[in-house]
Amino acid sequence: MAEITKQQVLDALSQVKGPDLEGDLVSRGLVTEIVITGGNIMFGLSIDPARAKELEPMRQAAERAVKEIDGVEKVMVALTAEKKPSNGAAPQDKSDQGRAPANGAVPGIKHLVAVASGKGGVGKSTTAINVALGLAAQGLKVGVLDADVYGPSMPRLVGRPTLPDQDPETHGKLIPSDAYGIKVMSMGFMVEEDTPMIWRGPMVQSALQQMLNDVDWGELDIMIIDMPPGTGDAQLSMAQQTPLAGAVIVSTPQD
Repeated sequence: MAEITKQQVLDALSQVKGPDLEGDLVSRGLVTEIVITGGNIMFGLSIDPARAKELEPMRQAAERAVKEIDGVEKVMVALTAEKKPSNGAAPQDKSDQGRAPANGAVPGIKHLVAVASGKGGVGKSTTAINVALGLAAQGLKVGVLDADVYGPSMPRLVGRPTLPDQDPETHGKLIPSDAYGIKVMSMGFMVEEDTPMIWRGPMVQSALQQMLNDVDWGELDIMIIDMPPGTGDAQLSMAQQTPLAGAVIVSTPQD
């Protein structure tokens, strides 16, 4: 099978109309950070953050266009906010900025619990998967979201290197991997293990929200979110934009 190139992706996206049906995504310079790993394609679309919901159909159209390329298996499109709104854009309502949505904002998931740490290498991911397995052993329906985009380790921990075949009946939503009775989603399923993720903060935040909301999780009693280490933009945004029921902080004793 011939290797998929960035030019093929750009050619496909040049057929998708931009915001307000003006020009196309490529000519308007909205396509960013194309990552190709085998049949998995990831890229970002830079938009005005105030129009994210309005432009969701455009994101879906871009995803469909790239999926039509021969050899493409999975596509992830992240809406990023790297460009400032143009002059004359409607002012953004800041009254709700930083406020977490009400409980139940993620359909089908009753409780969200974050597992975090101030630094990497302290056993955060190991703790997250063991907490999930312990809850599943008590009869709960459990999911795990590996939000550590730069260093995803869940695929190795659960022994699942890739996502299962995708079902067209899920209407474009990804099907999470099933491991030991829990549902697992990780960026590590989309890229090779040694592939570096050179993404800016806004693209990471958008990708995390899509892994949370655009995955067919089904009905879950609890979801464990394996957060990235530290306290950067991705961690703060995830904590602010998701209705967390609690958090586990993993640390090591120091002198």
